[in-house]
Amino acid sequence: MRPPVSALDDAGLGLVRRRLANALRQQPQRHCRFKYAAGAGEAAVLLLLLASKSGQPSVLFEERQRRLLAHGGEVCFAGGKADPSDATLVHTALRETHEELGLDPGSVSVLGRLPPVPNKTGSLRVHPVVGFTDGYLDPLSLELNRDEVHRAFTLPLSHFFCEGNRDLSQEFRTTGVSIPVYTTDKPGLRIWGLTAFILHEFLSRISDAAHD
Repeated sequence: MRPPVSALDDAGLGLVRRRLANALRQQPQRHCRFKYAAGAGEAAVLLLLLASKSGQPSVLFEERQRRLLAHGGEVCFAGGKADPSDATLVHTALRETHEELGLDPGSVSVLGRLPPVPNKTGSLRVHPVVGFTDGYLDPLSLELNRDEVHRAFTLPLSHFFCEGNRDLSQEFRTTGVSIPVYTTDKPGLRIWGLTAFILHEFLSRISDAAHD
């Protein structure tokens, strides 16, 4: 199966914007109707699209430092809890990405949003922001916060449309819905849990022509 976007040009970016916006206007699907703990806080992450050296649309990920007690060594999107000083959750996602990866917020254009997803305990509503950065970005050139991030890397969008690169996992957050676990090109490193759910929702929405 081919990805719906083959280049981050006006047509490709327009498709992503349109399908994300139209999907978000619809009634949330049953598996996206989550329960949260009383007084749940807000957080945001950035799913960033960028071009590889060959021009292929790709997705930026980070691997958390392995020594961290919480989610050490796991693959995730840059992000974190909202600060009182954050004007919006988009600002939260961009600020956290700058703090973790050194990426200039001014280099990111926002394409849309996905519905919030709970963390494991339901104490946070995690809001995925989808953006892109123009031109080639070498993840090795990023100034990583080494206290939190072990490495940054990208995978082409086409990687996630290859059946050999995904397996069904157990149900996510007692939704009754099984989501894929995605392989990476790093030995032993997989994309699962919250990050896999967000990625799967993004891929499903931009692949569905009904959202045109």
